[in-house]
Amino acid sequence: MLAQALVLLVGLVLTLVTVMWFGPSMFVHELAVSGHAEEAAHVGEEILQGAFRTVSFSAVIVGGLPALVIAVLLSFYLYRTIGRSLTAFSSAAEQVASGDYQVQLTSPGLGPEFDTLASSFSDMAARLSAVDTTRRQMLADLAHEMRTPLASINAHVEAIEDGVLEMDEEITRILYSQTGRLERLAGDIRLLAQAEEGLVHLQLVAQYPAEVVAEAVASVQQEAASKDITLITTMSGLDTGPVLLDRERIGQVLGNLLVNALRHTPATGSITVHTDHAPDAVTIAVTDTGDGIAAEHLSHIFDRFYRARAGREAGPGSGLGLSISRALVEAHGGRLQASSAGVDRGASFELLLPRSVRS
Repeated sequence: MLAQALVLLVGLVLTLVTVMWFGPSMFVHELAVSGHAEEAAHVGEEILQGAFRTVSFSAVIVGGLPALVIAVLLSFYLYRTIGRSLTAFSSAAEQVASGDYQVQLTSPGLGPEFDTLASSFSDMAARLSAVDTTRRQMLADLAHEMRTPLASINAHVEAIEDGVLEMDEEITRILYSQTGRLERLAGDIRLLAQAEEGLVHLQLVAQYPAEVVAEAVASVQQEAASKDITLITTMSGLDTGPVLLDRERIGQVLGNLLVNALRHTPATGSITVHTDHAPDAVTIAVTDTGDGIAAEHLSHIFDRFYRARAGREAGPGSGLGLSISRALVEAHGGRLQASSAGVDRGASFELLLPRSVRS
């Protein structure tokens, strides 16, 4: 602010020096050029220059000093206002850097640009808070999920060392099973992180949805038959043309949904896979007549590691299957949603894929 006032003062002084030093001779010269040389000579050059100096000095002082005062006051006001705003931004940035994301900047009242900056900063802090909360929850869930297989491995190893158990085929099978569970968990977490961060490389190729569905159904046909569960495939819509999708990834999603349905559908039950072909999108619904999902669990069914007594992730598995499925579908620009009429009334998972994937 002091520097701004100094610049204004220097400008006023230079104006005065120019007017008082160069102005009079320039004024007399202009009179001669305009044909008033005789009048100027009659009055006298010194008198004219003196009069010019007096009038110019008075004009500069009368107009310049108030302008300088107003400019200084305005600069002081802007300095204080912007300074307070920048201090608030600086404090908020330090707060976020220290790990406290509960920051909410108010509008400084300096125009739309500062309002947008404040709003964007608050949104950034909120998103960082959400990411940090998710990270903490994921680490806690991961520690919980790893505890069971690690405890099992540790207990069996200690029992072998103490001579309580012998390293036979059954113990080997148990140890391999637990290490395999840890390996699957690590792989699922890596795939989920990649999908949610948009790092999964999709091999988008024009595919016929009916073929992808048939392949997924065929992969669980034998298991369904062994459990006396009927698999039904139906189709509607006239636009049965190909859709841009990653066949392996969508096959993985359908496989997850079908395995979940088989896990929660009792014998003599049925699973229906219905494909609806619309001009702008294809919808694939996997509907079963199994356990169903309670209303209080429905909104959490796609959360990481979420398990409920009537939830679709109850039972074996990493607890990440539905989270991965949703992330993969969203990477295609689509959506995956669940619905259920309640416990023991079956459930339906609806997968919507647009015919053109938006980047």
